[in-house]
Amino acid sequence: MFGKQEQTEEAERANCALVMTKQEMLNTMCLVELSQADVKAIGRCRGFEAEVVASRALLQHVFLSEQGVREALASLTEMEILGLHLLNHRAEAVGVEFFKRVYPGSVTHDLYLSHTARYKGLLQLVKTNLVRRGVLVFCALPQRLDKTSASERLRFCFPDEFSPFLPTPFQPRRLAAAVSRQYRKTVVPEKLAEILELERAPVGKPSGREEARWRLANGELLFGGKPFAVERFKAWPATQLAESYPGAGKEQAEGFRPVSLLLYALFRLGENEWLAPGDLLPIWKLGLPGGKAPEPRTVCEAGFDCGLLEKVEEDGTSLYRWRGLVETAPDAPPDDFLEVQNPDEIRIDLARVPLEGLERLNEVARLRVAEGSLWAAPSLLKISHAPAATLQAPIFRWLQENHAAFRAVVDKIEQKRGHLIVHENLAVAKVNDPALRVMLEKEFGTPGQLVALSSGYIAFPSGLLPQVQSWMKKSGHVIKTVSAHDTD
Repeated sequence: MFGKQEQTEEAERANCALVMTKQEMLNTMCLVELSQADVKAIGRCRGFEAEVVASRALLQHVFLSEQGVREALASLTEMEILGLHLLNHRAEAVGVEFFKRVYPGSVTHDLYLSHTARYKGLLQLVKTNLVRRGVLVFCALPQRLDKTSASERLRFCFPDEFSPFLPTPFQPRRLAAAVSRQYRKTVVPEKLAEILELERAPVGKPSGREEARWRLANGELLFGGKPFAVERFKAWPATQLAESYPGAGKEQAEGFRPVSLLLYALFRLGENEWLAPGDLLPIWKLGLPGGKAPEPRTVCEAGFDCGLLEKVEEDGTSLYRWRGLVETAPDAPPDDFLEVQNPDEIRIDLARVPLEGLERLNEVARLRVAEGSLWAAPSLLKISHAPAATLQAPIFRWLQENHAAFRAVVDKIEQKRGHLIVHENLAVAKVNDPALRVMLEKEFGTPGQLVALSSGYIAFPSGLLPQVQSWMKKSGHVIKTVSAHDTD
């Protein structure tokens, strides 16, 4: 329930789950919330024709068009522009409390007054300066049992259609395309080299936090506790960076953390444009109030160190851009990173292997670390369950052409295709709860593990049974075991 005292931004965020969709908010605003004076003011600022101002239904259809948006935004103050950038970054509806940062001093601190009385001045500024200029959508949530006031139920959002027209929150520095750039090329090979340390670690045993750790389990290369995937691997440095700078405190809205705010600014840069950290200070201080926020340069330099940003030095100032992880040889042919001398398995050169190539190998092979190298042997089970895109990938065709063991496994699968196969060492379970079945598939659904069957049954290798039972017990579910001799 909404309280009468001032809400924290975290509580406000939770309450925003009740907000209607943008289109529903727009319809309600045009048909219910706006007075005729409001409609006329919006029409003047956005340059709408007289017939639009005269028809609420027509206003709904043209409000989100680009007509007059650039001019309306250009008429705002710098603080209002920065506030709209924060709202655009947050990408969700907010209560009127959000705008205290844009109009400081407009809310009385007398907690004995009602919410309406305390926020009356702020609400008037928002309506006059932003709503009547046609750059915000707003409406009141439906009345609930807690009998909150209309001002507490108001929600505002900045349409993403208007985002391209927002003036920049800082003045970017434009440099020549051929400028000498610095970036960390070693982040990816150094991280891949950590796989070789698994030779000295217990196979398949988690160690510490899983988010950025490697693990080998039953021949499967795991990263972050899940089968290695390029997309998850590339997201790891940003996650690690965000955890290093979590924000000034619990009162910070999730959207206004140092790293997310920095990335928002970087992703608005155009071609050959660069960010000077000092130029970010106005929006930085507005989004991260208080004295605990790190300096923009500190976060930029940390982003450079973890391989996400590139930088140049210009007149003694470090300028930054987003780059993302740099692979050593993203387009290297298999001959460059695979050795086929061993008749049973291939050796993978981690200093040269492209990330996509490693992901494809993990989908068709059993991996192991030995003798200071990563080795891959063909897996009949993995290959038979591999996605079509993997089986058609150039690296898999190369494996068949250049290594007899992989070619033999593929031939064996083709020979048995369409035949009835009797499985040994297979456990079968019936799961009556569809939601539980989905969770089991998500937890154990990697190739060679759990497979969903018809009529609510699942099948998995008998060796996986202890893990399934352990997971079920931790989840609070009851396990019933039957034998082949039971008749019930």
